[in-house]
Amino acid sequence: MKAIENPKIRPIKPFIQFHLDSLKKSLYANQALYIMDNMMLSKLRKDAVCNPFIIQKGFQFSKLILIPDIILEGASKNLPDEKAFEQYYYELFRILSTEHEIYVVDLEIIFELLRDMIGTKEAAFNILKNISLEAVRTNQTIRDSIKEIDSHSEAALETLIGCIIANGKNAGERFITIFSLALLSLYFGPVYIVSEDEKGIYGPFRTFLNNERLMELINIDHTFDLIQLYQFMSYESLILSLFHQADLSKEELFDLIEKSNRDQSRNILYSLNGTSFHTPISNQKLVEWISQQIIKIQF
Repeated sequence: MKAIENPKIRPIKPFIQFHLDSLKKSLYANQALYIMDNMMLSKLRKDAVCNPFIIQKGFQFSKLILIPDIILEGASKNLPDEKAFEQYYYELFRILSTEHEIYVVDLEIIFELLRDMIGTKEAAFNILKNISLEAVRTNQTIRDSIKEIDSHSEAALETLIGCIIANGKNAGERFITIFSLALLSLYFGPVYIVSEDEKGIYGPFRTFLNNERLMELINIDHTFDLIQLYQFMSYESLILSLFHQADLSKEELFDLIEKSNRDQSRNILYSLNGTSFHTPISNQKLVEWISQQIIKIQF
């Protein structure tokens, strides 16, 4: 894996794992898992310093966190050296690893998980290819390039990786989406996607609803079940979860949000008493609605 070989990430290596056999054991032990994107890594690393309670108590649905190799590589890309990476991310990974297993994964590992379950290399690749086709319905150019891959080729998996990366834009989000669907097809889940990228993460999800071909591929019978298993963990969702898990008072919630790295200008998909909205929410309103337990956050 490219990210693991990057000397910049050396300071966090004691906190991460990347071996297939241990990942299998963790998946079977936990079933549910988190998958994290670069944007949320960046946000949470600030909280690790000034508001660590969010990190310590916010991820209670599973003890397993997956970070795609390409996401970790992106996190290190704009930092000049190992020291800068340590200053940015050491504390976040240290805190997360105290109660969670953190795995860096790439498409090869996902493929091996599929092959282990399905039995043959060609059958596993065909499942992965077809899942990828459904995952990138919002990008016809990438979809067309994936369709052309010869499943019998020795370079099929490498070619698929190249197709998904494409020009690099939103590549991390595409891998997150494919990883999530592939893991659901193996009966792991719920998958909690830790992200605020509406276009790159939530956009593809809209194409999954009532997609019978996809549902068949990932062994899910009903759209309702998909919604329950394919979950989103935005910053606001994290705060809402924290409110319930830590049994916070209204005053404690307000103090937590005021100290947090939350972006009050972000458009949020949410509902109040069953009525849907897509608007920014001020800290004050968020505190009121969470404490009154009338808000449900979709993304």
